[in-house]
Formats: sequence, structure tokens, C-alpha cells
Amino acid sequence: MAISFDDILKEIGEFGRYQKIQYLLLCFVSIFSAFLSFNMVFTGATPEHFCKRTPDETWSNITPWYDNTTYFLNRSSIGDSIGLNTSSREQCFTIERSINGSDVKSACKYGWIYSTEEYSSTIVSQWNLVCDNKWQRGTAKSIFFAGRLAGALIFGQLSDRFGRKPVFISALCLQIVSGVIVALSVNMIMFYVFYLILGMMQTGVFLVAYVMGSELVGPSYRKIAGFGIQYFYSIGYMILAGLAYLIRDWRHLMLTISIPGVVFCSYYWILPESARWLLSNGRREEAEAIIKKAAKTNGAAINDKNLESLETSLPPQTKSGRKCIGVNVLQLFSSLSMAALSFNVWFNWFVNAFVYYGLAFNTSNLGGSPYINFFISGCVEIPAYTVSVLLLDRVGRKRLLIAFMIMGGLACIISAFIPLDLMWLIITFQMLGKFSITASYAIIYLYAAEVFPTSVRNIGMGISSMSARVGGIIAPLVMLLTDTYQSLPLLLFGGTSILAGLLVIALPETMGRPLPETIEDLQAMHSNKKSYKMEEKQSNIINDNAVSGELLANDDV
Repeated sequence: MAISFDDILKEIGEFGRYQKIQYLLLCFVSIFSAFLSFNMVFTGATPEHFCKRTPDETWSNITPWYDNTTYFLNRSSIGDSIGLNTSSREQCFTIERSINGSDVKSACKYGWIYSTEEYSSTIVSQWNLVCDNKWQRGTAKSIFFAGRLAGALIFGQLSDRFGRKPVFISALCLQIVSGVIVALSVNMIMFYVFYLILGMMQTGVFLVAYVMGSELVGPSYRKIAGFGIQYFYSIGYMILAGLAYLIRDWRHLMLTISIPGVVFCSYYWILPESARWLLSNGRREEAEAIIKKAAKTNGAAINDKNLESLETSLPPQTKSGRKCIGVNVLQLFSSLSMAALSFNVWFNWFVNAFVYYGLAFNTSNLGGSPYINFFISGCVEIPAYTVSVLLLDRVGRKRLLIAFMIMGGLACIISAFIPLDLMWLIITFQMLGKFSITASYAIIYLYAAEVFPTSVRNIGMGISSMSARVGGIIAPLVMLLTDTYQSLPLLLFGGTSILAGLLVIALPETMGRPLPETIEDLQAMHSNKKSYKMEEKQSNIINDNAVSGELLANDDV
């Protein structure tokens, strides 16, 4: 009788010395993925700036805001009288006094001067992405997430077809090259093109690393392995704050987080191909050699008969998914209840990414040091993941998801109404919101993988991940609304989070229940017509999807 690859892992050690070494190497990649995901918080920050009065004026020799001929609208009563908001008065216009004594509003004809107190250089000060050009800074951030969306669609298929290792190394090399070119960009068009490519490559590297890590370990450790990579991602988040503090020129920072990736090229000689992928593609001898090496490193003996009986077939959902994708998509809308469930899950993915990245980018708008704020924002992710892991199988996916999303939404809304002189309280509530949305993001990934039936799981999860990418694309653009009303983005983040949390009430609980194989199973689960028992396959779900490589790893968190 044929045995599964998971059975072999149980025999040689589900998470022995061999897996720990390989897994740790892959986790280091996660740190650099965080650098690339969040660098725009600093490289795309907007320094304090004013219109130049003269062509040669600099921040160090800035002239007084008022004299007999021209003055800046700098929190002045004159500015108020002509109806300009604070942002316009300080940054986008000057007022020139005519001969007859009237005041004439004038654009910044000499350009802008930028403070170098927090940042010596950003893409905003480099290419004057302020005032009428401010939309370009939002676009610059969004284009990276557009690249991630494209990368998700491409690299899952490539890693399935050509193998995990060659795709991982290729994406890594292109990531390094595109990162360096971004740092050397001479104009915004060049920046956009290669930043888009960088987003694609970053997703390719992280996705394949996540899949390889999941395929290494046995079913008992799979959930822990999935969260472990996220811990390293959060560590990278925090390290970036320190790097940005020390390296305040955007070009130098981009080079610093891009060039060290060359070290990972050594993985070509260190990391083996995924044994699971080799088996599924008929390369049995290579797979057996890796399994035997793992067993030897783990100090375990392997039964040769079991090795000979090892299955080489792909999971059923992978085969059917490749041949009948169109049919599977239609199954997601086979009934009103199935369509409602699908859109509900996808909307929750969208909102989680939308709020998560919105709060991450908003750290530069909070009072105090943007570096400390960003560091704290990364710190809160560690307890968020820990709480999620500890409570998932105790409280349940559904109740936790509802609680964290509503709590995060309320925290965002409350922070929007706190007076600015209580900045410490604003920061506290926004970090509570970040904690909550990080936890809910981790939960929605597992929940979606458990709630979609086997026949549509890959395509359902794929659309879920695409929805998250759209949320990441929109979040930086929404942050531009701060110029219209400072608290508007926070109100949008909070409102959508609460709405999504309330919609989860309509979804079924998946804790302690077997994974639905068909649409009918899901409908039975939803209506509680059957009695469910915890089965081992529920803990296998992360890897069942990871084997195909068609799903996105949860690299947004």
C-alpha cells in the first residue's frame, strides 16, 4: 500500500535537525522581504517643506515668512482670510503683495525647500512629489503592490512547473538587480518600472520560500512553521526602523536593503530542491536521496520498504485545479449562499490588507519620531501572532476574527477623535489597531484555507490573496486623503474593519471540524446538520495548499 510523504516525515522526524537548519535559512529571507515591503515608509516619506522665495534659497538660510513685499502663508490670519487650509498655506503657495496693497496668491515658481531634520533625502524631495504632484507619491507606493499582485499570479505557476529552487534563485537575483536599479533611478518613470518589477520579485522570493518551508516539516508542526516565518518578517520590520534611522538618504537605504541579498545566492549550493516537488514530478531518485540525507542528519532510520511505497502523485485538488479552473470558479457561485460566503471571505482579506498597510504607512504621520513609531508598529506584531497561535484552537477562528476586527476598527476610529495634544494616546490606540489587524490577518488566512471545499480551495484562496493585494494597492492612495481631512483615512480603516468583522458573523466556524470536500459538505457545515470531529487533515491544510505553489503565502503580515 502506498504511503504519503507526510508518513515519511513522521518516520524521519517531522521537525528534526535537518528541517530546522533549512527552515532557519528560509526565515532569514523573510527578514529582507519585510525590508522591501515597508521601505517606502521612509524612502517615500514627505519631509517638512515650503515654497522657495528665491532660486538659491535653502533650508539652512530660509528667509523670514514676512517682509514688505512677499510672505509665506505660515499659519497666518491672512491665509485664513483667503480660505486656504494649513497645508496649502505652508507648502504650496506664497502671497505676493501688489503695488496697490492687495494680496495675490502665487504658485511655488522657484520650487521647494525641504527639511533634512528627519530625512536627508526621499523620493518626495528628490522629484518634488508635493502639492499638485502629491498623487505620484501615493502611486509610487501602490505600484509596488501592483507588482506583488502580478508576482503572485506568475510565480506560483512557475514554481510548480520548473521547481521551487530554480525559481527562488532566479527571483532572488532579479530582486537584487531591480532593487539596485531603483536606487539609481534618474526619474520617476524609471523608478516606477523597476519598483513594479521589484514588487514582483519580492513576492516570488517570499512565496517560494514560504512554500519550501511548509513542505519541509511534518503535519504536527505545519501551523507553527507558517507562523514562524511571520515572526521573522516582523523582526525585519523592526530592523528596518533602525536601518532607516542610521541611513537617511533614500538611495543609500535602498542599496543597503538590496545588495546584501547577494548572500542568499549561496542558497543555490546550500538549499536542496523540495523533495515533495521532486516526487510529484517523477524525479524519485533525487527525492529519495534528499529524504535519506534528512534521515541521517536527524539521526533517524528509514524503512526502505516505506520509501519504495512512497506516493508520487500530486494532491487531487492540484490536478483537478489545473484542468478545470473555469469549472471551479463557477462552483464558487453555484448557489446564493456559496457566493455570499466567497465574497465575504474575499472582502475580509481585502480589508485586512487595506487596514494593515494603511496603519503601517501612517506611522510617519504620527507625532514624535517616525522611526520609533515604526519600530513599535513592528513590535506589536510579535504578541499578535503569539496570541493568535495560543487561542486559535481554544476560542475558535470565527469568534477571534470577529473580536480582533471589531477591536481594531474601534481603535482606529477612537484615535481619529483624540486631540492632537494627546499624541501618546493617539499612538497607543493606533498600535492597538495594528495589533488587532495583524492577529486577524493571520487568522483569516487559516480560516479561508479551512472553509473553502477541496474542489475549489486553490482557486478560492488564490482570489482571496488577490483581494489582499488590491487592498495593499489602495491603502497608500487613501493616505493622500489626510490633506483633505487628517483623520479621514483612519475613519475609513476603522469603518471597513468593523463592517468586515460584523460580516464574519454570517460565516461558519471551522475549528474542530473536518475540511469540507464538496460544496454540499460546506453547506452542511454552515447549517450544522452534521456532527463534526477534529481530524488530522485539518492541521494539514496549510501544506496541502502549499504543495501546489498556486497560493500566496501570507506575506502581508
